[in-house]
Amino acid sequence: MVLIVGVMTVHSFTEGVGVGVAFGGGEELGLVIALAIAVHNIPEGLAISLVLVPRGVSVGRAAAWSVFSSLPQPLMAVPAFLFVAWFEPLLAAGLGFAAGAMAWIVAGDLVPAAVRVAPGWRVALAGSLAAAAMLALQAALL
Repeated sequence: MVLIVGVMTVHSFTEGVGVGVAFGGGEELGLVIALAIAVHNIPEGLAISLVLVPRGVSVGRAAAWSVFSSLPQPLMAVPAFLFVAWFEPLLAAGLGFAAGAMAWIVAGDLVPAAVRVAPGWRVALAGSLAAAAMLALQAALL
């Protein structure tokens, strides 16, 4: 329980950096990334709650821990935006860092954990459908 909440909270720092860096690239990009991360936070919150509730944590407390894990996002977005505003040439590197951090969490922690409890083809199907939904959302917003 502690590991998943801790990892997701640390992961939220990088998401906040991603939002701040994206706004450094312009309001339109910032809004698209902020919306994508907001949508992305729904399954993250569910992942946290689905670990906590079966272990005796009340639904309300599990929801509170899910919200808590996302608190670093706004705390990191402002400094990241200011950093990019000062160092605009590093925008691509900042976006790459944020994307890489999110991909690392998925590939290193979430997928292996999912494969332990579900058949690999279901994990692959769910991941593919989620990626397709995010690409459709991106295409619709741009």
